[in-house]
Amino acid sequence: MTTTELRPKATAASEPPPHPPLPPRRFRSQRLPWILVVVALALGLWIGNNLGTSPAPATSTAPQVVTPQQINQALAASSGAAVPAGDRGFSQLENGVQHNHGFQLPVQPADQVLLDHQMALAQQTALTYPTLADAQAAGMFRAGPFSPGLGTHMIMTANFIYGAGNGVMTDAQIEHPLSWIYDGTKPDSRVVGLFYSATVPNPAGFAGPNDVWHEHKNICIVFSGGSINAPLGADHDTTSAQCNAVGGRLIAATGPLLHVWAVPGYEDPQGVYAHLNPAVTCNDGTYHVVPASQYGTRTSICVDGTE
Repeated sequence: MTTTELRPKATAASEPPPHPPLPPRRFRSQRLPWILVVVALALGLWIGNNLGTSPAPATSTAPQVVTPQQINQALAASSGAAVPAGDRGFSQLENGVQHNHGFQLPVQPADQVLLDHQMALAQQTALTYPTLADAQAAGMFRAGPFSPGLGTHMIMTANFIYGAGNGVMTDAQIEHPLSWIYDGTKPDSRVVGLFYSATVPNPAGFAGPNDVWHEHKNICIVFSGGSINAPLGADHDTTSAQCNAVGGRLIAATGPLLHVWAVPGYEDPQGVYAHLNPAVTCNDGTYHVVPASQYGTRTSICVDGTE
């Protein structure tokens, strides 16, 4: 797996952004394979009024789920864009719509001092549970399958109350992320990063302007075998009828979320807060995943059948 140097500190020498930077603290809806189930459960349990679903009429017929491959084909047909050489499937993640935190905005000196402390604390927190077995022993449970670029998210339910708020995150909040992320599904799979949630629409989060939070809507979740699954994928505008057809529960919105790739060896070249991490691959070194309609209760959505 490719590794790069951890870059928590923004500099003027950062590579040019693929698109103009967004204003600080603005969160956006993103498209991604399954990970919305992670916060869907967390905030769903915590904010019960977000869990409402409408019963489907007895005569309802669930529409066919559109797969990431179909979306990519439509995008390619309309834009004439080709998959980059040597891409190994990375550009097809997130339903063909890449979310990139690669831009870096200037960080004020005082904020940089605090940010350095926060990044060191986040790294220390991640390494508290260095393997998936450690996470399971601590009482965490899997939310969604392993996905290249995203890993396996293990939820710590006791940390729901530590979500980010209007003020800059405290040490206690950084030490209590919603989830630890792992590079696989085996007991010895290594920790790669952390996943945070928030209690307000525009959390202050980490010091500086570069932690752009995001949220997702309309995710169908199914509880199975002590884990949570998103059998219809995420960000496909899932309907109540579709969700009811698989015995699931429709989540209206997740609330703000944030990845933090602070573990040495898994630094993200797109930035410590990037959504996808190219250092996390399937066992064959690619990012190829099965169609969303086949996710079901898989522990991994890699085409090679492994993590």
